[in-house]
Amino acid sequence: MNKKLFAMTSIILLALIAIVYWFTLKEETRLPSDNWSRTFSVETPANNYSNFQVLNEENGYVITLRNFKEQAILSCDLDLSCKESRNLALSSSSTNVWSNEAESYFIKNYMLMHDDTEIAQDVQNFVKSGDVLVYWTKDRQLTVLDNGQEKSFDVAEPIYDVKIIGDHILAITKESQGDRFAVYHLANEPVQLFQLTSTASLVSSIQMIEQSPAEFLLLMDTTMVSGGAKTKVIQQASFDLSPNQAIQLSKLSFHHEQDGRTLDDITHATLFQQDGQTLIAFTATRAGNKNQVFLGKLAGGKVLATSLTKAGTRYERPVILNKDEVAFLEMNGSQRELVYASSEPSKIEESKQIAKEDYKQAAYTQFSKSFNGLMLVLFGFAWIILAFAISYISTAVLNRFRFERTYTLGFIIHVVSLLILQIFFLYRFTKVETTIANIPFITESWHFVVLLIAGSLLSTVPLLLARYKPEEDDYTYMVIYATFMNLAVLFFLVGPYIF
Repeated sequence: MNKKLFAMTSIILLALIAIVYWFTLKEETRLPSDNWSRTFSVETPANNYSNFQVLNEENGYVITLRNFKEQAILSCDLDLSCKESRNLALSSSSTNVWSNEAESYFIKNYMLMHDDTEIAQDVQNFVKSGDVLVYWTKDRQLTVLDNGQEKSFDVAEPIYDVKIIGDHILAITKESQGDRFAVYHLANEPVQLFQLTSTASLVSSIQMIEQSPAEFLLLMDTTMVSGGAKTKVIQQASFDLSPNQAIQLSKLSFHHEQDGRTLDDITHATLFQQDGQTLIAFTATRAGNKNQVFLGKLAGGKVLATSLTKAGTRYERPVILNKDEVAFLEMNGSQRELVYASSEPSKIEESKQIAKEDYKQAAYTQFSKSFNGLMLVLFGFAWIILAFAISYISTAVLNRFRFERTYTLGFIIHVVSLLILQIFFLYRFTKVETTIANIPFITESWHFVVLLIAGSLLSTVPLLLARYKPEEDDYTYMVIYATFMNLAVLFFLVGPYIF
């Protein structure tokens, strides 16, 4: 390779690296949506947290972060400036925990404990809200403690869960064998409101909120199995406090408000009621990008959701703190960090600014994504071998017929066949829609084709500027150079985003 060709090749590749870095930096600082900020970290050490709970206080929040061994209790103000107030060992990861800054309720060896004080034995689980504590035992006895007053109820079926909603206590039971649930309102005695039978293979959770006085919404998180394929389905039903109702579960549909695209794999859906609106936060898959956090209004069996996070990082278990803040866990290797997004104008403006950490993070992101390009290089040999075969056969045929400009036409055939084979293989064997959604500098399918054409042109421009001519002496060198220069261009422009 002569010096001029080497210099132009180096300039082109360095320019591509700079361009991709610039777009990576812009993507790093891009807001997930117009009305929500980028994520902010809550000042707490990362750990292998499995979930977290939020307790609203008058001047802030108490956040309990749980892993399988312990719980960290954070005291936070309304701006989510937090400090760790306590750290407690956890004896059961499958039962509820309630903590504020001063006291904790938890289950240890089937004993319900209030700090060091035993409340009851043989307890399966409990819930607490305000001054009301409800727990249930293995013998299906449910006890309500309200400001020192105790009431006990005997329930026929095993208790699945209990919800405390305002002044109402609703107990959910589930048959020992089968998928039939029943909901009871606990007043002077258990009053069955309705029964429902789930057709799902797995019910992950049931949530309830009061949408208006004595009018409630039930949300069931389920997994359907059909033909060996698993599908997450969120179902809803409305009910009131009248006994023996016949309610009907209906499937919720989730769509992105920007383009109307369907959101899939809905998980960790949580409800929040404020100002007469029912908000739902959840993680979902959009355009092949998994575990983004979304927030939307639930109305008429449909959710139009806004993105609260960008693609590329895994997020879990969103919790709506208020209409302006949503907290969730961000995956960082095997660790999880508590973060939040805000719709406050000041937070949005703050997150628009490029911070020092963004330059470093953009470089790290570009470097880590470049390893995906190695997969493209391996995949590229599929069309490279075929393109070499086509150009070799074409040149041999042209020479046989003594065509005057054999090597010029052969070089053009090679470059064009390389482009056509790229388009065929990429559109046939990869998810181009996902690739287009991942590449920050294109948005449409035809943009992707233009990108491939530009890559082909860039692979030949240095040869032309260096005044190489497709003649017998330079033909093989030019074909090899154009092929692998094209692969290098695709490595930087397409490789980080394709797999």
